[in-house]
Amino acid sequence: MEEKLLLTGFEPFGGDKINPSGEVAKSLDGAEIGGYQVVSRVLPVEWGTARDLMERFIDEVDPLIILSLGLSAGRAEISVEKVAINYTGKGKDNRGNVSERNYIIENGPAAYFATIPAEEVVEELNKKGIPARLSLTAGAYLCNYVFYSACHHVNSRGKRALVGFIHVPALPEMVAGKGQSVPSMHVDLIRNAVISALETGIRSLTNCG
Repeated sequence: MEEKLLLTGFEPFGGDKINPSGEVAKSLDGAEIGGYQVVSRVLPVEWGTARDLMERFIDEVDPLIILSLGLSAGRAEISVEKVAINYTGKGKDNRGNVSERNYIIENGPAAYFATIPAEEVVEELNKKGIPARLSLTAGAYLCNYVFYSACHHVNSRGKRALVGFIHVPALPEMVAGKGQSVPSMHVDLIRNAVISALETGIRSLTNCG
């Protein structure tokens, strides 16, 4: 049976009609990268539901790598997240709900480090001419929520998967005509960055094995 890579993105939120994280994830569904098959899923921007689905997808796919994507409009480069924290802010989700508590997992670890080689991912992207940086905060909204949830599920269930999260910039069509100075990146460049990140993760698995 061909080994799998789980790639997730989010649906649009905040009034936008498109979310590059979800679009890129969908575009890679079924692709073969480094001999592994990509299984893509788009998550709702909803407290509770996003975590439940993420855990279900991990159990169903049993991937070697879990890479989640999220939009961070305002960031100019690919941001490879290093740490997920056990904290939720009070931002409203797509249903208008806020998190009922300020933690993700009761009595869970304060934080988890990404287990994909985040620094190597950044280095490789910059070598390829794709602007990238290491980020030490995934925020306190659904991105961090899903990132921490995936890390905890893998850790608490003794699963084998490496886990990582990447924040991507807005697309040019999302900022055009808004009259604001907002950075953007073409979807093809974002897609290439995600492929490169997965390839780097695969190499780290091979080196460890």
